[in-house]
Amino acid sequence: MPSTARVGCYGLGLTGDVIDLAAGMVGPPLAHWPVVEVEWTSPLVDPPVNAFFSPDKAVLSLLTGGHVAVDRQRRIARFHKPSPPNGNDLAHPCLSSVGLVFARWDGRVPLHAGAVMVAGRAWGVLGDREAGKSTTLAYLARAGCDVLADDLLVIDEGQACVGPRTLDLRLGTARRLEGRERLIEVRQGEKQRMFLPPAPPAVPLGGLFVLRVRDEVSVELVPPMERLQTLQPHLKLRSIGFPASGLLDLVGLPMWRLNRSRAWNDLPRLIEQFVATASA
Repeated sequence: MPSTARVGCYGLGLTGDVIDLAAGMVGPPLAHWPVVEVEWTSPLVDPPVNAFFSPDKAVLSLLTGGHVAVDRQRRIARFHKPSPPNGNDLAHPCLSSVGLVFARWDGRVPLHAGAVMVAGRAWGVLGDREAGKSTTLAYLARAGCDVLADDLLVIDEGQACVGPRTLDLRLGTARRLEGRERLIEVRQGEKQRMFLPPAPPAVPLGGLFVLRVRDEVSVELVPPMERLQTLQPHLKLRSIGFPASGLLDLVGLPMWRLNRSRAWNDLPRLIEQFVATASA
């Protein structure tokens, strides 16, 4: 049955009055994407909530305060906050919690990663905290590449599903881009947000790049026997296991370690190496 949703991201069609708050930051869904209704309620009392994930229900705490309760059978995600989430918070990080939970329930693979499109394929960008994922994505965007996702990459049968059209940057990166990109303050001043142009809802996944901080810029192919171990720290909700077929598909794709220095003047060479490797 065709989707009744007007907008979508992370492989989901999204409905509900609340979703209109994120207008312009989420694009059209594919017709076959399953639909989730997004709601908001103002609790009279907002006691501490224990986050949990079960086969049918989940509750996740939100970085912006409150929590989201998700129901698998009813396909509803209800945000519990004293006031409605503003559009910027809803686009990210609130919707990423919804995308993460339903990705696991719907048999998809969610990664803590960004993604960018080069040569008609999507390329995942993974890395530990402060490895430079968002900085790399921002400079790839400035080089003319379509950024598909910021820090949640949902993979559905070999397709990378698009995320909201936002990219949140640390203040150091934002200062480098100030005046060249339209940025706004988000998360109470902790991040600056760069807005992205529309992108395709889903793109075939070509492979993965794993960022590491080293002295010099270089690219190394990850041997097949090391790929699962390299991938594991970036799997979302990995403690409850993953479908073996999804993981086997991922480790069968090309994977590179993209070594980068912390020197700003090395970023153009990093971007050149990335694009050249992905295009080869």
